Amino acid sequence: MKKFILPIAFFSSLLWVSCGETETKPSGDGETDAVVVSGEIDLSGLREFDMTPYDLNAIIYIPEKFYTDENQEQKYVQPDIEHNDGEALWIVTIPGDKNFKMEIEDWGSKEQTVALEKLEHEDKTDIYDFIYSEEGPDYLIYQRVLKSENTTLSQEDLKGMPNYHFFAVKFIDNGYVTFKTHTMEDYRLPTVRQMLNCARGSKPSK
Repeated sequence: MKKFILPIAFFSSLLWVSCGETETKPSGDGETDAVVVSGEIDLSGLREFDMTPYDLNAIIYIPEKFYTDENQEQKYVQPDIEHNDGEALWIVTIPGDKNFKMEIEDWGSKEQTVALEKLEHEDKTDIYDFIYSEEGPDYLIYQRVLKSENTTLSQEDLKGMPNYHFFAVKFIDNGYVTFKTHTMEDYRLPTVRQMLNCARGSKPSK
């Protein structure tokens, strides 16, 4: 029976590796980053919000926040939607939540993918290091870290600062719609995960 132990152990190890949820990809500095390639959508603490009145035929998710009115009734905190007529860009913020700022853009039939978003990052690698930490077919979580030569802060200090971002794409109403963190700001990981769930839960308006 001993001669069967080694083949069985070898097969088991292969099976364990193939069933994992991560893969390794080389980072820009030659090191290897573990990139998660699967993740569930967590809609707890979120609610649906119809974007149709703002010229986007989609239902997105936003944080479920309440306030008490003059009649002591609880009502939903409504998001602020920044949108100019005729444009295909929306910026969604939540009053009282300075960390939530999500950009939505409607690209119509022009295909958008995670791979194309990464190509956009390549144009900025002289300023930033991009560290990809979680990835799926339609979304990406990454850190955008300012290169040490562009600042007086150390690389360790930079990595400890808010520097997380996300990108997601959905096919809604026969068009590609992208969701991402606001370009000019940086975020902590819990905030990015919440906004990503808001984006990935989006769907066409009925």
